[in-house]
Amino acid sequence: MTFGEKLKALRKEHGYSQEEFAQHLDVSRQAVSKWESDRGTPETEKLLRISTIFGVTLDYLLKDEHTEDNQYNGGYYVSREMIDGFLSYKRQGAKRIAVGVGLIVLSNIFGCVPVYRQVALVFYWVTMALGIAVLVWHIFQPKRYQEIGEKTLLFDDTTIKEFRIEHEKNRKRYALLIILGVIILILSPQITLIAENYFDSDVRNGLSWILHTAWAALFILSGLALRAENVIAQNAKYISKKNSKGWFAWVYIALPVTVIAVVIGIVTNAWSPIIPIIALFCILLATVCKLLIEGRNSK
Repeated sequence: MTFGEKLKALRKEHGYSQEEFAQHLDVSRQAVSKWESDRGTPETEKLLRISTIFGVTLDYLLKDEHTEDNQYNGGYYVSREMIDGFLSYKRQGAKRIAVGVGLIVLSNIFGCVPVYRQVALVFYWVTMALGIAVLVWHIFQPKRYQEIGEKTLLFDDTTIKEFRIEHEKNRKRYALLIILGVIILILSPQITLIAENYFDSDVRNGLSWILHTAWAALFILSGLALRAENVIAQNAKYISKKNSKGWFAWVYIALPVTVIAVVIGIVTNAWSPIIPIIALFCILLATVCKLLIEGRNSK
């Protein structure tokens, strides 16, 4: 592959148009087009920036190869900068999901307001709509770093060793947050019963919805962040499981089923809308605990 062919392939894999990529390098779109057609080569400063953006070496970019490159046959090279970008992207996504679900659950607190029922009902639907809007917004966010979750990754030895040390520290932190979520989930009925001794039933119900929001947010943030780090730290095992439709394949079915069950609960009052969400997160919790155990055993 020539430099131009590699540049074009990398740009497309990362989802950049020529114009967007040109903006990252502070050059014109025509310059990028010229490089990709092998009618010119960037100056050294630009080459270094290209290397950083795509997480590849200068040797890979400049070496004109006539055989298949091992980055595309043997794996996908990932730099530390790309790892950090991937994790940041996933954490932002987890925050959006946590906010969306949190708003949907927390909206029920307005049903506990004893006065101004009509005003409370307006706030209920506004909060519910905001939560749904956040989730829809998340779904339509640009998809980035897809190759990290789909290909066997290649790392520098130092990079992956440092990351695994950090991952082990983070894994313990996520485990503590999940344990805290479990404690809140288990104790929430007792806490609300105690609150009833000092406050009326409306306050007790409002406190109950706040506690539901808290443990759901903890599960989402910790579980999704842990999964993202496991994609890097245990990449070979992750790709193997994904190819065999293991681990989180059930999510693709569980999520739409949960959404439908929540909507039915809201519209028909056949059951509490929180019940399907509780069921989903209990299953998610079991899966996350499995990841934590497997991560510890693989050390």
